[in-house]
Amino acid sequence: MSDPAATVPGPLLEFQLTLRAPDGISPAALLGSYDDYVNADGPPVAAVHHGVPMREVAGWRLGADITVPLGEPPFPVLVYLHGGGWVMGAPHTHRRLATELAALGLLVVSVDYRRAPKHRFPAAVQDAEFAVGWAAGHAAEFGGDPARILVGGDSAGANLAACVLTGTTAGRSVSGALLLYGVYDYHRALPVLAPLLAGHEAHTQLYLPPGDFEAVRGDPRLSPEGHGAGMPPTLVAVGGRDPLCAESTAFAAHLAEVGVPHELVVLDGAPHAFLQLPTHPAHDEGLAAIGRFLDRHGFRTPAPES
Repeated sequence: MSDPAATVPGPLLEFQLTLRAPDGISPAALLGSYDDYVNADGPPVAAVHHGVPMREVAGWRLGADITVPLGEPPFPVLVYLHGGGWVMGAPHTHRRLATELAALGLLVVSVDYRRAPKHRFPAAVQDAEFAVGWAAGHAAEFGGDPARILVGGDSAGANLAACVLTGTTAGRSVSGALLLYGVYDYHRALPVLAPLLAGHEAHTQLYLPPGDFEAVRGDPRLSPEGHGAGMPPTLVAVGGRDPLCAESTAFAAHLAEVGVPHELVVLDGAPHAFLQLPTHPAHDEGLAAIGRFLDRHGFRTPAPES
């Protein structure tokens, strides 16, 4: 029997299994070369609003792409934070995934947050925090239900989503979290992250302000693990062959310790970023797990009118 994962382009699959790009090519260039595969046509949606403005901050026009699902509003709202090591990516690199999440019945607000090294920590967390508040005030304009706001993201975006819940006040308006193959203790994850961007020093100084490496150890805006008490129902999903798998299992254990309703889904044999590998079997399994989580916690059932 052939391996379904064999339909994933080999260099892309190898990168997501190792988080190491071949010599002579940057991760951004490698990922960009497979954009047609990663972002092949997704399921139909009602509309996509590109570049919806939120505010201008430090010379950056903070905005979002908003993907509206088919069906009758109001829809639960997902404030989504893309991955990319805090330095790469944008809503357009995750545009197929946005439509797939919308196909689950979510109004997806995909945030174009500030990225390092031009905008270092905590700029991205501040943008994520603002975006959650913005969604609470504006999602209804696009058919969203401000009483059903989730925050989620993948990889570095999952880190930002968790940090909103543990290190800012915006988390108080959030009803659920979708955390996909994230980083939850930045310092602990560095041995895995460092080769991705050419070494420990390069990675820390790209995202963190120079000299702040030890000063921010344990900061809930950087490393949410240890600060999860009071988080809403949370899905933690990761691939079993993801180099960052231990980050998710450790964070789920922390959530259990502090009594947060949560689900840990480890997809056997799956690499990092499996939701951006549309022909990998874990892709559909992961989306199905998200759908079950939404149903289990009532997110796809509108609250009765009072």
